[in-house]
Amino acid sequence: MDGFKSQQHRWTKGSIQVCKKVLPAIWRSDVPLFIKLEATAHLTSNFAYLLLICLCFLIYPNQQCQPDFGKLTYYIINVPIFFFSSVSVIVFYLVSQKALRPGSWWREIPYLPLLLALGIGMSISNAKAVIEALCNHQSGFVRTPKYGIGQAHRPDWKNSSYKAMKTLTPFVELLFGFFFLFVVVDAAMRGNASSAILLLPFPIGFFYTSFSSICRMLPSASSEPKISSRNTL
Repeated sequence: MDGFKSQQHRWTKGSIQVCKKVLPAIWRSDVPLFIKLEATAHLTSNFAYLLLICLCFLIYPNQQCQPDFGKLTYYIINVPIFFFSSVSVIVFYLVSQKALRPGSWWREIPYLPLLLALGIGMSISNAKAVIEALCNHQSGFVRTPKYGIGQAHRPDWKNSSYKAMKTLTPFVELLFGFFFLFVVVDAAMRGNASSAILLLPFPIGFFYTSFSSICRMLPSASSEPKISSRNTL
């Protein structure tokens, strides 16, 4: 998990840096408008992590005070939001799995909720990367740990001395996990079962990413000699 976070942090931060550098030039160029729009969609996609963090802070107040505009208005507002934010992502991954595994793509369907939960759990680390890129915060190049798990004779990767950089992010994720566990329990106790089910990926995702990192920080997992994995380019 530490290696995955450092990799995603590097990619997310790099993409925003590229966006800042080339997007103005793209819009000043004479390429067709649809190319400019597609380039903008690709280069700004990681800003969604900032929006996801904003959503995390708005969910609970929205649960507590929902104005009653009638069922028709409720569906007009919420169904399109749910479709474009969740259904579109699900369809995207189903189509990709069908292209990769035409005969067994349907076996991947149970993993989709967990995939969404993982994306939610990674939002804090990746939002931090976006903010660092926007603020021109320079940091060392953190290489992704290579444990050789795919080799025929697998080494004991859990005892590897090659680790990713440690941060306080896992503890922030843990706080978010407890907060959303409270939100889910509160929705269930209010009799809003649909909201409780739809919000389950939030505590699951934050607990998974936080515990996976915190467990690697325990003395039993870090008793071996430490080797720095920071290399500045």
